[in-house]
Amino acid sequence: MDLTNAPALFTALFLLVILGAVLWYAARVAQPLPGAPPGPPTGALAMERKIVAITAMIAAMALLFLGYGFREPARQVQASQAQLDTSIGRGVETFSSLCYPCHGEKGQGAVVQGVTPLRLAPPLNRPDLRPTDPDSRTKEYDFIFKTIQRGRPGTPMPTWGQIDGGTLLDEQINELTLMILNGDKPIELDGKNATPWDHINDIVTANVSQGVGQMPQQPNVQELPFYQALNPQQQQGVRVILQYGCGGCHTIPNIPGAAGNIGPNLGPNGGIGPVSQRPTLAGGVVPNASVDDTAAWIEDPPAHKPGTAMPKLGLSHDDALAAASYLWSVPAQ
Repeated sequence: MDLTNAPALFTALFLLVILGAVLWYAARVAQPLPGAPPGPPTGALAMERKIVAITAMIAAMALLFLGYGFREPARQVQASQAQLDTSIGRGVETFSSLCYPCHGEKGQGAVVQGVTPLRLAPPLNRPDLRPTDPDSRTKEYDFIFKTIQRGRPGTPMPTWGQIDGGTLLDEQINELTLMILNGDKPIELDGKNATPWDHINDIVTANVSQGVGQMPQQPNVQELPFYQALNPQQQQGVRVILQYGCGGCHTIPNIPGAAGNIGPNLGPNGGIGPVSQRPTLAGGVVPNASVDDTAAWIEDPPAHKPGTAMPKLGLSHDDALAAASYLWSVPAQ
């Protein structure tokens, strides 16, 4: 229940009570006393005028507070939305300047520049970064904010917050976070109503056409021998893994830039076989007897292991099955 307008409504109610008391008093003093001579008593007309004036003032004030009380919530919502759009717009400008070279002009992810061996920055235009329920949005906000502010150890993601030696103020990080969290929300910017990612694409494309910067580099796997040896479903799985930036957290054999160390290595390593030889996933919680089991885990990790750090990326069943099919194709050596 929204009680932000309660003070105004309580004030209006109080004034209406006072108004009722004044009217009651006016009606009482208007009655002649027993034995009083006919005609208005001395000063009665002046008193009546004062009562009428006071009544009008109280009624006007009550109506004013009532109008304010009922109008204020809508005004606050409009003001909040306008402020959000302004923050998102500023986030668009910052992203178009600092973040797009690694994360892509549409937030689709790209090859990290100047890093050897090749690494990929994850896409940020994913549905899992835009939850709808309030609790999940709060958690996602904190995760995105802290990632930008402090970076990610073991990855090319640097610290951007001034508190950790970076160049961005907390307010700028807040604007970037709100932009990512509302990546599907159309906003008005430079006379165009579009999503933040569309605005960023327009800005980056215009800058590159004027010789300012260059378009982010996307990994090209079509010409690689391992890719050509795969069947169509496995090839689709490679494209899905690249599209959703799985290599930002996992090391995945043959996938360009997939050298993440946040999640488990998905290839043979340290005596552990490839995914196809692992009886369980997620620390032994999820059975892994078939490609379908792996696909089910990829498609909706929280459903199989509540509280897992592995997000639900919004993959279709076919895409999840394709990614699992590729992982199962990885040989033991």
